[in-house]
Formats: sequence, C-alpha cells, structure tokens
Amino acid sequence: MDQLNAMRTFRRVVELGSFTAAARGLSLSKAAVSKQVGELESHLGATLIHRTTRRLSVTEVGNAYFERAVRLLDEFEAAEAEVRHLQAEPTGSLKLSVPNAFSVTQLAATLNDLAARYPKLRLSIEASDRFVDLIEEGYDAAIRIRTELPDSSLIARRLCTIPRYVCASPKYLKKFGEPKKPEDLKQHNCIIYTQSPSPFDWGFRTPQGRKTVRVSGTFQSNHGMLLMEPLLAGRGIAMLPIFTIEEPLSKGKVKRLLADFPTDAVSLHVVYPQNRHLSPKVRIFVDLMVEHFADKLNWAEAE
Repeated sequence: MDQLNAMRTFRRVVELGSFTAAARGLSLSKAAVSKQVGELESHLGATLIHRTTRRLSVTEVGNAYFERAVRLLDEFEAAEAEVRHLQAEPTGSLKLSVPNAFSVTQLAATLNDLAARYPKLRLSIEASDRFVDLIEEGYDAAIRIRTELPDSSLIARRLCTIPRYVCASPKYLKKFGEPKKPEDLKQHNCIIYTQSPSPFDWGFRTPQGRKTVRVSGTFQSNHGMLLMEPLLAGRGIAMLPIFTIEEPLSKGKVKRLLADFPTDAVSLHVVYPQNRHLSPKVRIFVDLMVEHFADKLNWAEAE
C-alpha cells in the first residue's frame, strides 16, 4: 500500500463526502478509491468511514485521523514547494514599502545589491512613513519600525532593536539648560515626530518603573529627517532613533540627554502577507534583510 496516496484519497473522500466525487476528482475508479481507503483502514486497524448504500459517515476515529492527515499532507506539500521555489530564480515585480528616512540611511545600498544579484527582478519601492495596507494595496512586503505591531494576518520577522535617544544641540542646552529627569521635559520645547505611535507621550524606564511624560513643542513633522535641521539649530529637544542621529551624535553636534532613563526602544520588522507558499522573490528579500541587519544588533547594546 502507498500510504501517502491512501491518505490523500481518504482526505478527498471526507472533504467531498462521497467516494464517487473523490474518484472523479482524483481521476480514479470508485472501486480504486474504495480499495485505497479499505487498505488504509486495515493498516491502521480501525474503521475510518461507515458506508451504506445511500450515504457515508466518518467515525470519531476517522475525524481525528482526518485532522492529523490534513496537517501532515499540507506540511509535505509545503516542503516540496519550498524546495522547488528555492531552485527557481526570482522574477517578476517585487513591490515594497519602506520608511522614508530609514530607507535613505540604511536600505539604499542593500536594495541596490538586491537588484544587482537578481537582474530579472523588477523592484517597485515606495519610501513613505504612512502605514500601508499590504494586501489591499498589493505590496509584497514592507519594512516597519514600531514599538509593537498590531495584530493582523501578516507574518512579521523581527530584524533588530533600535534604541531611541532624547537629544538636543549644545546651542539649545546653553540657552535653556539640560533636563535632569523625564518630568523636566514638560518645561522644554520638544520637536515631535508625529508618525510615532504615541508622538506626544514619551516613555522612559525609571528605577520606579515605566514612566510616560506628555510633551509639547512648536515643530512637528511626520518625516524624521525634517526634524534634524531644527534639532541642530537649537530649536528644541527631540526623541529620535539612533540611525537618524548616529552621525551628529558622534561629532558632538547633538548630546544625548537623560541617559539614566532609557526610552522605549522600537523594533525593526520585515512583514509580508501570510501565504501557504512563500514566493522566491519575497523569500530572498526577507533573507537579505536578515543578513543585512545581523550586524546591527549592537544598536541595542548602545543602551
């Protein structure tokens, strides 16, 4: 007996509720279908289906076996499909959504590398800080930076943690002084990144536990790079991810504040729709992102 084929035949009989319909769908005779199910029952030593001249009914044991057989057959088919997909060269259009400032400073070279490695792939990239609907808008994958991702049908692969620092320029600190504790921010002009999940509520970890401070300011934008000019010009205090301020921080153009009160970090994810078989073009993009950000884990160590 070919047990795998017998399991497939049994599955079709249960799904279609008929030996005749299963035989038609499998391009077999009704007798061949009945024989395979009978051999499977003999092999298992259990009755899976009660047969009468008018109808069939699945036994309790048969229902339990059906559920496990479906999972096993799906896993088997997925494994075969995965091998076939891995052997195929990625082609077609790969539509991506990436954060605006982050894509410029962190993704441009890697996306160019992706295009060079796979010349048959057509890249269509939207650099935007808006939260796109991948399924409704037809995106294959997206890079997202969030404190937490909302529940959805998407698959999310975490790449690394990105610390956020409260910082200001020496010019601002000379004029207005330096905050010594999170509550002091209420007396300061803050530069607000409005695309943040909670733009006006800045979270800190203190010895007494997590603390949230409500801030306000005269300069707000949904584009992180637009906040850099007022920050450097001394117009206020900002909370920005390390990739945005890494260079000015290293050159002393801005100073990290409240270092004893770490802020809520954000996580970098690559997300994509949940499909039974992951396409080669999405797989290579995900793998490349994992490879690229493997050495960025030290961002979190800067805390």
